[in-house]
Amino acid sequence: MAIRISITTDTEMMELVDRYAKEHGIDRNRAILELIESGFTKETGTTPVNLNQKRAFEEYNDLKLALDMMKQSLVELTEEVKLIHHIVDIEWGREMRPVPFQSRKWWEFWKTP
Repeated sequence: MAIRISITTDTEMMELVDRYAKEHGIDRNRAILELIESGFTKETGTTPVNLNQKRAFEEYNDLKLALDMMKQSLVELTEEVKLIHHIVDIEWGREMRPVPFQSRKWWEFWKTP
């Protein structure tokens, strides 16, 4: 279960966390979680936690984002298909008329049909 907390720390500590996050290619929040977990395992002497393992809430969040992106792309595809269908219906529904410059003499360009 994920719980949101707020902490206050000095700038030197945040620079160390940011450097750790940059070295490992992760964001600041993930770096803080990994450092807390490694501190607990060192303090309690238990077996270390696999830090590359994703947590359930992160996997859920990734899946939710992927589903939202897929839904959005399906909505865009639906709109595109509706537009194409509309254009095809309009083109098929038009009566065949001669092109104006082919049906008149060139000197009668001012006349309207």
